[in-house]
Amino acid sequence: MAIVRVLVAVACALVLTAPSTAAAPSQDDHRPATMTMSYRAGDLVAVVHAPRTLTGVRPLVFTHDVSATVLVRRGAVVVLVHDPSSLTRHHGLWRELSAGTGPLAERFAGFAGHFVVAQP
Repeated sequence: MAIVRVLVAVACALVLTAPSTAAAPSQDDHRPATMTMSYRAGDLVAVVHAPRTLTGVRPLVFTHDVSATVLVRRGAVVVLVHDPSSLTRHHGLWRELSAGTGPLAERFAGFAGHFVVAQP
């Protein structure tokens, strides 16, 4: 009888410590709620994709690649720039926004303090 109890205890321990074999969704399947906004500042035009809830500091990514939605799903703020040659000027607008100034300050005031420019 004691051997049965030991075997049951070992079996329970193996079950409780074994990695899960259940079909868990991959990290890529996680799709948090996102929002899309656009801006025009002079001749600069962009579309901003971001998580609907901005908590903490998120990476800020500038791109002209429309497949940037993968980055948004992972929590990044993505600025989709129509003209790749204007990236430097868009960077300047967001630097001003982080200081609470510039043409984006009113429309994107809630973003200030919640982004940092991602390293390439």
